[in-house]
This record gives sequence, C-alpha cells and structure tokens, in this order.
Amino acid sequence: MPGTFALMLHSHIPYCRKSGVWPAGEEWLFEAMNETYIPLLRCLRSLLNDGIHPRVMVGLVPILMEQLNDGYMKDRFCAYMEDKIHRARTDMDRFRADPRRLRAARYWLETFEATFHAYTHDFHRDILGTLRWLQEEGAIEVLTSAATHGFLPLMENDSAVFAQVRIGVETYRGFFGRPPRGFWLPECAYRPEQFSDRQRRTRCGVDEWLAAEGIEYFFVEGVGITGASFVENRHGEACPTTLRGYRLPSGVAVFGRNDETGKQVWSPHRGYPGDPFYLEFHSKDALSGLHYSRVTGESAKEVYDPEAAAGRVKSHARHFVGLLEDIVGKSSPTLACPVAVCPYDCELFGHWWHEGVRWIEEVYRLLAGNETVSCRSLGDELAHSGGDLSTIRMQPSTWGLNADFTVWLNPEHGWIWSYINSTSTEMEQILDHVDPRDERGARILRQMARELLLMQGSDWPFLLFTTQAREYANQRFHHHHQRFRKLLWAARDLSDHGRLQESELSHMEDVDCPWSSIDPGLFRYRSGPDR
Repeated sequence: MPGTFALMLHSHIPYCRKSGVWPAGEEWLFEAMNETYIPLLRCLRSLLNDGIHPRVMVGLVPILMEQLNDGYMKDRFCAYMEDKIHRARTDMDRFRADPRRLRAARYWLETFEATFHAYTHDFHRDILGTLRWLQEEGAIEVLTSAATHGFLPLMENDSAVFAQVRIGVETYRGFFGRPPRGFWLPECAYRPEQFSDRQRRTRCGVDEWLAAEGIEYFFVEGVGITGASFVENRHGEACPTTLRGYRLPSGVAVFGRNDETGKQVWSPHRGYPGDPFYLEFHSKDALSGLHYSRVTGESAKEVYDPEAAAGRVKSHARHFVGLLEDIVGKSSPTLACPVAVCPYDCELFGHWWHEGVRWIEEVYRLLAGNETVSCRSLGDELAHSGGDLSTIRMQPSTWGLNADFTVWLNPEHGWIWSYINSTSTEMEQILDHVDPRDERGARILRQMARELLLMQGSDWPFLLFTTQAREYANQRFHHHHQRFRKLLWAARDLSDHGRLQESELSHMEDVDCPWSSIDPGLFRYRSGPDR
C-alpha cells in the first residue's frame, strides 16, 4: 500500500489590531496576507480546478480568524496593497536604465496586482469564507487551535486551559459551520497529567481537555512520540515511531513531526530556502522597501531573477517527492502505510521563503497519481486506518529549542507566568462578585476576558526570548495586564464610576475587540473537563 504525505500549515499572527504598524504591529498580518495566505488560496484553487484534491491541513489560530474577519483590518490591508503597487510602479521608473532590477520591479508590480485582484474580486475580501469553501469542496481540512495561542502546559489554572480550548473550538464552529477534527497545540507544547503542589491535586493532561471538546487528533514534536511508552502495543513495535499515529488514554490520536522532511525545509544549511537563486528575505531596497536581491551567498548579493528561481522550485519539488518515496520505501515492513507528517509554520511559505507556495503547488502536481505516496489529511488517515492505533503515554515536549519549555520559561522572562497565572485566579474570583445582569459590569467582565486571553499568548515570551521585537512584546504584555488591572479595580465596585471612565472602557473595547460576544463564565474555576 502507498504511504501518506500529510502536510500541515499552521497559520498564526498575534493580535496586532491598532497596536503599532511597523516594524511590529499590523504589518505582521498584512505581510502574511499578501505573501502567504492569498497566494496559498490561489494555489489551492488552481489545484482544485485541475481536479487535484491536495488534502492539505490548514490550521488557523482563532485570534487570527478574528483579525482576518475584522472590517477595519480588511480596509487597512487594501490600503497596504495599494501602497505596495505604487512602490513597484515607482521602482519601474527608477530602474528604467537597469534591466535586471527593472525586470524584478515589473515582477513585483504584476505579483502585487494579481494578489490584490484575487483578494478583492475572487475571494471578495473573505479569506475565511474561501477556506470554508475549499474545505467543503474536499480540497483541504481546516484545523483550529487555542484561542490566542496560549502556551497551555504552563497555565496553572484549569479555567485558563479550558477557555483557550473551548473558545478555539467555538470560534472555528462559528466560521466553518462544523466542529473541528484536528487541533494545533500552540508550539506543539504537550503536558501529561501532573500533580499540582499548589492545588494538592492531580491535574488532567492537555489532551484530556481536547478529548472533552471532541477533538480527534493533534501534533507533537517527534521526540514526543519516540520518547513515549506503550500502554497497548497493537503492532508489536520495538518503540513508537513518527511514521505512525497513536492514541493516548484519553482517546485522542497524536502524530509526531517527521524529522527528515522537516530539516529539508527548515534547515538553513540543507534546506531549500537557502538556495542561492531564491529571494533574500533580509535585504530590502533602501527607498521602496521591496526585495531585489537573491540569497547568492556570503558575498555581495546579486539581483533576483524570478525565472531562474522558478526553475529551482521545480527541481526542489522533484527532490522532495523523491525523499517521500524513499521514506516509504525504506520504512519497516510492519508499517503497512507509513505516514510522513510534515507540519510547518504557514508563514514560512511565501513570507520567509518567497517561492514556498509555488513549491507546495508543484509538489502536489507531481504527487497527483503517484502510486507510492498518497496525499491525505490526518482526519483522512484516521478514517483510513480504521482506528487501529496503539496506545501510548507521552512526556512533556514542544517543538522549540531543546524540545522542552526552555523558550517560554527561563530565568530572563520566567516572571511572565506569575502575572498570567495570578491574573487567571483573579478572573475566577471576580466572577462571583459581579452581577452579570448589570450592563456595565457585563461589559467590564467581557473586556477582562479579552485582556486575559491576549496576555496569555505564547508570542510574548517567545519574542522576549528571541529579542526580535523584545521591547514591543514587553510593552504589549504589560499593556494587556494593566488594562486588566484597571478593569478589575472597576469591577470590585461598580457603583464608583470614577474607577473607570466610560471613555477608557470604550477605548479598550475599540482596540482589543476580538470575540464581541465572549462569555466571561468560561473563566470560572474548574478542576477538570466536563465529560
């Protein structure tokens, strides 16, 4: 039987609405829409029109869904694209005497115009609606994630874990009209059940919260699988492998990232994006800000040639298909249908690796009709396997540095978790003191819920660790925390309107406004999932 290629594209941009523009802020989303999301939709539609159902898994973090659906952000993106088109036209005039740069400027003008036209005319400014259509046509499988990409294992309050997961499921249901089958654990961060010294009780594992919401499968880093132990070994394996799916005692299936294919795309040394003919991400024109250099090497960068890069895309796609065929051919005879699970950050393709979306399309065109490798989502794979999976227990893991919690919990910014966890406790407590029938009190509680969720995003400790936007991350985290404290002070005495002016509350509701109908009751104290 053929093996399976299961591509997962995890899409996430932290909440940036009205919170800065560049180099950190709203342009994070606009760049992703322009360079990744819209080109990917065009790619998937092209494949579908040619009768190819790639069954790509596209994961969307709910806070990204909220921003993609936001009218203000849609208008701002249109203005962003009009500016890009203007810059490319200006560069064509500027480079009239430089044939190589003129050719690249013309490429950018045509690319920007095609992207903007697709967004406004083909997709009607509705990326989520287009993804829903692609899912209903059987081209893709869309997954959800935790509400604001919260790092679940380090949340000490079960109410926080529950709210992140429940809102993730309900947001998905609202936009896609069905419950999600798969779930992306933020940072692939998993924690089994553990004893809490503070609460003097055993807390449920992360997967049990997913099981309670009807989730069928999720992903972990490869070490999460290879370091697991068997509870029930149905296939006589010596040890678990990332080429097969497993179940946890909760009943949820788990799949591990394939290391060989991962390195081929991610590695700066052997990965495709480092090819000298591809676009150099880090080099921008001093006047227009557009990219005109190719990777080239350590010396002076040469001018980007789109046609030469397109040739490398085809070569690398053929190489990757060959790699998948080798993985299937070399797999153990006990694996009737090996599965190469390939999860990546969606924004790698198109944004960091400009040619990446075209590479995806070329891979699927080469795999169409391939007798060795079939293309399935993991939802398809579970249906295909008939649920004949061994059961394992896993240890904590992530896909970050050291495959543990180093990135999100270390001496330099570990302080962030005392803020997050104490604020979660304060949210639990205030719910017992505010009458939800009080209109102003209800508004304050809803805004407290939003600020708490936005505090919990894993992006802030990640950016503090990498120092890419360290000051921005520090300010954003403290802004959300300070707003929560202000709201909490007002909630403790609703009769004292001087504690929070109407203008202050309205401003918070305008800037931090995802989930307009959020239920603060989701944040009540919990000691385990409802089954």
